[in-house]
Amino acid sequence: MTTHITIKQVRSALKRWGKFWQSREYGKGFKRSSMSDSSGRPTGGAMGADAMSVPQEIELITQLIAALRPECIRAIRARYLMSGTLTEAAKLVGFDSKRSAEFWLVKAERSLLVEFSTNLNSV
Repeated sequence: MTTHITIKQVRSALKRWGKFWQSREYGKGFKRSSMSDSSGRPTGGAMGADAMSVPQEIELITQLIAALRPECIRAIRARYLMSGTLTEAAKLVGFDSKRSAEFWLVKAERSLLVEFSTNLNSV
């Protein structure tokens, strides 16, 4: 069943996806080992990176993004995961210009619009 979804809803979902992964990339609350591991004393079960749970919505969005063209994935990373302006982020992920990144970002968002419409009950 396809349901009408707007580009605004797609962008909102991508913002939530980006905020979730930004917080995980900076390692907030998730570490491989604790300070007491180096001293040889056992810890009280600190949560490790392997135990991180990903919400179903975020996992679905991640899978849909992974199915896109590499240029689309880079544009989404530049817009929704990286800090700074789109111009700076576009250069960092390998685009020649902001205009090129915007082209691929629009293409990615439109592709996700179709995918979200078919998977709406999961998002």
